[in-house]
Amino acid sequence: MKFKDYFLNKITEILGTFFVLFLMLEFLYIIGNTFSVVFMIGVVIAILIMTKYLMDWYRKKKYFEIITERVKDLKEPWLIAELLPVSYTIEDEIYQELLRKVGSSAIEEIHKIEDEQKEYEDYIEQWIHEVKTPITSIHLMLENRISENPGLKRDLNVELSRLENDVELALYYARSEQIYRDYLIQKLNFRKVLLKVVNKNRTVIMNSSVAIDLDCDEALYAYGDEKWLVFMLTQVLLNAIKYKAEADAKVVMRAKRDNKRIVLNIIDNGKGIKKEELPRIFDKGFTGSNGRDNEKSTGMGLYLVHKLCEKLEIDIKADSVYGEFTEISFSLKNVC
Repeated sequence: MKFKDYFLNKITEILGTFFVLFLMLEFLYIIGNTFSVVFMIGVVIAILIMTKYLMDWYRKKKYFEIITERVKDLKEPWLIAELLPVSYTIEDEIYQELLRKVGSSAIEEIHKIEDEQKEYEDYIEQWIHEVKTPITSIHLMLENRISENPGLKRDLNVELSRLENDVELALYYARSEQIYRDYLIQKLNFRKVLLKVVNKNRTVIMNSSVAIDLDCDEALYAYGDEKWLVFMLTQVLLNAIKYKAEADAKVVMRAKRDNKRIVLNIIDNGKGIKKEELPRIFDKGFTGSNGRDNEKSTGMGLYLVHKLCEKLEIDIKADSVYGEFTEISFSLKNVC
């Protein structure tokens, strides 16, 4: 800190101080003190005032020199508050406390970003591992020659559907942190949305021998993004098919108006979820006892659906009785 800069910053205060000094000396002269006495008093007080400002400038100069030296090679500028020297003024202590709060907030945000990035990297690594399975299966089918096996085409389509869903899962996960960049709000007919979900997954549905029951009014409309909604419903449907009942497997997809919201339920009569596992089904990587019996389970589908629902302000909940049924419910606003 240069003295010139300090002086210009304090100019108003200094001029005010000397103006008060002048008035005091004028008063001393008026009440009968000689000019020489008043002059000497003025000189002494002026020297004391300037000494006070010089000492203040010097302390601040040294203070900022220490700060500059400490942060010169600092790679994490948000930690500056922890490196500040002890201050001699209450104002600086307040500023330091504010900096500590800002730094703490910045550190929390950085940790959050790092965790999200690590989460993404973990998922990509897991996805790459999972996607190798259907690819390997396709290669084996091709080696067995399709023409000699009539059912091979069907099996191949199923494996390709699995592969497409895995790729789509990774794509939507990558976009999930910035949905607004790929979000198109439009008026949706919910029956058409449900039909699109079924048609998109018809190969898997037919191969799994699962009956689909659609229960939705033709005139049920709401505003939303069809692509994201179809993706979320697809994950729940595929999950229901994956853990279907051994016989007479069925999935009911029902949508109805409930006051100012649309409630959409996907209900299956499959294996169900144990009571103690139900609160964790939306956790990342959680597969439960059913998932441990199914090598294809990653625990990412419902996790991503729940994450997207939070960002799109869609309420989601799950209900299940082990061995009887599982029900995933979505509650959407913006009803037309």
